[in-house]
Formats: sequence, C-alpha cells, structure tokens
Amino acid sequence: MSHQVFLYAQFRGIERFVSGAATNGELADRSYWLALISEIAPRECLTGLGLSPLLVGYSGGGEFLLVLPEPAVAAADTYLQSVRAELQSLTGSAVDLIWASTENLGPWPIIWKRLGEGLRRKKQTPLAVAGLTAFSPRGNNSNTKSVWTGVTTSLAGNVFWNAGDPLHLSADTGDRSAPVLHGPNALGVLAPPVDPASLARTANGKRAWGLLRCDIDHALARLNKAESDEAFRYLAVLYKGLVVGELERVVAMPEHQGRVAVIYSGGDDFAVAGAWDALLGVATEFHRVFRLFAADLPGGVDIGEGTTLSAAITIAAQGESLPEVWRANAETLESVKSSGRNSIALFGRILDWPALKDAEALKARMRKLRESFRCPPEVFNELEDFYGVRGAAGNLGSARSRRRERAIDKPWRFHGRLRRLAGERSGGEFDRQWRIFMEALIGEASGQRQLRPAGKVALDWARLESGWRG
Repeated sequence: MSHQVFLYAQFRGIERFVSGAATNGELADRSYWLALISEIAPRECLTGLGLSPLLVGYSGGGEFLLVLPEPAVAAADTYLQSVRAELQSLTGSAVDLIWASTENLGPWPIIWKRLGEGLRRKKQTPLAVAGLTAFSPRGNNSNTKSVWTGVTTSLAGNVFWNAGDPLHLSADTGDRSAPVLHGPNALGVLAPPVDPASLARTANGKRAWGLLRCDIDHALARLNKAESDEAFRYLAVLYKGLVVGELERVVAMPEHQGRVAVIYSGGDDFAVAGAWDALLGVATEFHRVFRLFAADLPGGVDIGEGTTLSAAITIAAQGESLPEVWRANAETLESVKSSGRNSIALFGRILDWPALKDAEALKARMRKLRESFRCPPEVFNELEDFYGVRGAAGNLGSARSRRRERAIDKPWRFHGRLRRLAGERSGGEFDRQWRIFMEALIGEASGQRQLRPAGKVALDWARLESGWRG
C-alpha cells in the first residue's frame, strides 16, 4: 500500500542573484525569470510524471509544495536534481534548489518538522548531492549563457517552456503541445520595468523615483503553527493572494496607475518601483489592507507571527541605477527588521506605521506655514540643520550644524530660536498654527522632550513635494 508524500522545495540565493545585476534591464530580467521558474518548475515536474497540476499544494515566492503518490517520489527527485544542476550551471552556482520529502504519516506539525529537518540537512551539506563531481575541476563560467536576458520584454503574452526543461522559456513555439502558461498574470507574475527612471516624470514636485519593498514579518513562522496540511496550504494561499492580488489592485488604482510598476511579488513580500510620491501611497494603502487581512487570519492577532509588515522606501539619487537602489534598499529593510519590525524606513528614519500618518500631517502643516503664512525659509533650514544629517531633498546639514547637534542635548530649547526666525506676527491664527506645529514636532520620551523622527521625514517630504531648496 503506497502512501501520500509531501515534497517541499526552496530556491536559495535569489536575493544574491538578483542584486548581482549590473543594469536596470538585467535586474528586471533576473527577477522576472526567477518568478516564472518558481511557478513553472513544480508544474513541469507533475507534467513529466503524468500527474494532475492540482497536486501543486502551493507555489511562489521561491518555494513550492507538492503532494505526490509514493511511487512517483524517485522520479521527482531525479527531475529536481536535473533542474538543480542546470540552475547552478546557468547562474554560476548563485541560485540553488533544495528539497525534502516525507510520508503523510502522523499529525501535520510532525510532518512539517520532518520536512524542515530534511531541508536543514541539505543546507548544512551543500556538496552531498553533487558527490565526487563537486571536487572535479570546473571550467570558466564567464561564458555562461544568460537565458534570462530579454525575458521581460519578450514574454508579454503566453509563456512556453520545453518539456523537461523549464529554465528555457519562450514567448511562442511551433509545437503547440508544449506546456503553456496562459499569460504570466495568470500566476500573479507581473513584468517589472526595464527603466524605472522613466516613471520619475509622473512624480509631483521633484521628479524623482524610488523603490519600495515590503515583507510580512515571520510569515513562515505563522505557517509553522498550522495544525494540518489543509490549514498550511490555505494560509499560504491567503498570503500569496494578498501579496499578489491586493498589490495588483493597489498599483491599478487611478492615483497609482502608470506611475508604479511591480518588480516582483512573492509569497510574503514584494518590490515596487515608481514615482516617489506614488510609492508612499502604495505603502499606505497596502498597510491598511494588510491590517484588515491580519485581523481575519486563522487564530487572529493572538498569534503574533505573520501579522506585522516591515517596509523600506529608497529614493534614487540623480543617475542612480535600479541595481544600486535595490542593494541600498535591501540593507535598509534589513535594518527595519532588526530594529523591531512593523515599521517603515523613509528619508533616513525608521517610523512606526502610525507615525507615518503623523509625518504626513506634519508635512501638510509645514507647507501651510510656509506657503499660506509666508513663514521664512530660514525656519526650515535651521530645523534641517539641527537634525544634522544629509536628507533626501538635497545636501542638508553641515559641519557647524553637526557640532551644534552634539552641543545641544535638549532640543526643546530650539523652540525659542525657531520662533524668533519666524519673525514678528500679528494675529492669533499664526500663533495657533505655530503652537500646533511645535507640539507635533516635539514629543515626550523618558521624561525628556525631544524632536520626533517624524519631523525629519515630514521636512524631506515637504521639500520633495513642493520643490523647496535647502
């Protein structure tokens, strides 16, 4: 009597492979190619075994889960070994494929634990699969064929792949019996932009573009708590549906359409490039939807894992390429996740999500003081100098301001100087607006008043939006 077998696989090294791109087009092609491969490989495996594609329990985000009859496991292993060997050859060993399988015996937490232990052994013994061939002399990989080159622009319609070889894709083929995906969008794979800098022309205020990356915190840990394989697959599909489906809806909103483009969307994270102000709108809307989604997850918010979102927005400097912005954003996002998660990094500051709304309100108040009440620019220049850092809107800060920042340990003392720079005013409306502005700018922490980090974000936000010069 044969048993049902679960096979769980992961693609490793994706971040290293994508960030190793040298040009905008190459990064887009690498990202798109891998997104397609992670969807195609499990389906091709089942096609080669003569099994139904419905046995793909989950796929996307660089991993997949298959449900196989026990007699098909050996053939599946042989197929995945061939895919792994070719994948390492094509990418210069940058990307690897590891997998583990186990019988459907016992409760799901025990099954999942066995799968995790199997993957861990593969990670700890990377040369075990290669055997003695791992010690054979290898030739120069500099002439490795880049099969992903041009896939972003060429695979606009149906995507075909050769039977038994899912790594070589084409937009059309004479053999209509070849497997086909009815358009990449059927799998939630969106073609990323080859030149995101072109989207900067749609920005309001300063013509600048940037990159937004969001990652659901501890999503895998939440999946680990599933009590059955049905619950696991249901939750995994929920996360994927949120990241792919809701993201597609958000970027298609009238205020974002044509201004942003999806670089990738995986099982629990995504990246979007576009006009800097549109990225702020995408981040805010997606976080709003995610909060509603997290409240309705099985188990609710009582289970902390998988219910928070970390994000980072990096504004590109003049002439900066997408790979450069990608690498800088990856470091920033790692800082967000290391500093407590459930936050967003923007303009050199890490804010809790509620503080982003505070920054937006403070930005609007700054603009009102400057444009409606003609508040002198020296007020904002002085405030900018006090932060003593280089901001996103230009060359901000100086050696003098940095010395002043070290010398002054009580920021609330700055209030008097800023008020004097604002000049003599008659009428109570300005005083009222000024008081609200300063109360929003200065907070309380550990019994000592200090400038809130949202103030720096609001200042750079206002400068980019209005074109103020420092």
